[in-house]
Amino acid sequence: MNLTKSTIISCSRRTDIPAFLMNWIVEKIQLGYVDVVNPFNRKQIYRVSLKPEHVKCWVWWSKNFEKWIEAYNENENLFRMYKGHSFQFTINSPSELENNVKISLESRFKQLEWLINEFKSLAINFRFDPIILYKKHNSNKIHSNLDKFEYIIENVSNLGMNEMIFSFATMYEKVKTRMCARGYTPIEPVLEKKKEILDKLIRICNKYDIKMKACCQPDLLELEGIEQAHCIDAYKIEKIVGEPITKIRDTGQRNACGCFKSKDIGGYSGIFRCKHNCAYCYASPAKK
Repeated sequence: MNLTKSTIISCSRRTDIPAFLMNWIVEKIQLGYVDVVNPFNRKQIYRVSLKPEHVKCWVWWSKNFEKWIEAYNENENLFRMYKGHSFQFTINSPSELENNVKISLESRFKQLEWLINEFKSLAINFRFDPIILYKKHNSNKIHSNLDKFEYIIENVSNLGMNEMIFSFATMYEKVKTRMCARGYTPIEPVLEKKKEILDKLIRICNKYDIKMKACCQPDLLELEGIEQAHCIDAYKIEKIVGEPITKIRDTGQRNACGCFKSKDIGGYSGIFRCKHNCAYCYASPAKK
């Protein structure tokens, strides 16, 4: 099997590996490679090198870095073989739509503080993602996951963060079906409603010197105070690892994605079904 080499490893947009699969990933790092199934063609399998001579930086995606931090402390020499680690840390308001995220905001702030102390704020992207509006069945009241927004922004600002990546939830058919089965009616706000919401959020972020960066939301970039997000940012990674990084746009993502090229080693099925089981998940959460 041919060996695929990538300067940047994404782990993972498809599922929360840091929260649930750290034993698995430590084994793969020790092995030096991982076999990745193409999610759109399961007969196609890539063997991806995880050797430090090929990988300059890991990009870790999670709502809960507790197990990642434990694995790092237990295997520090293993993780330090690589020149860089970058973190996509999602911290949303606690919500009935993500009941399986069994960790308090305060604990997540402590994790964020630990990551900043260990890797510096340059290595961390704070995400409030996605913003979602919905109704409960048999009710006309509109709910959202924004009730703790200012509290979260204040706390991450106090830790030295100055950027926030966000998006409004995209209502794919599978998302609508899942949410309806769970007793919720998702709402996809029109552009004017999004602008009305963002006007309030921008004022809060400005209060705490936080820049708002939109992920795959091209229609929002015309708003003053909203910039394009680059979740996997080759320019930042270049500073983290201390050497040049090839800057190629990741054409495997959505057209409005600002990410640079990486190789994602997660999956959607089997062990990769995410146990957070969020109602709005774009991927394939575990069944209840």
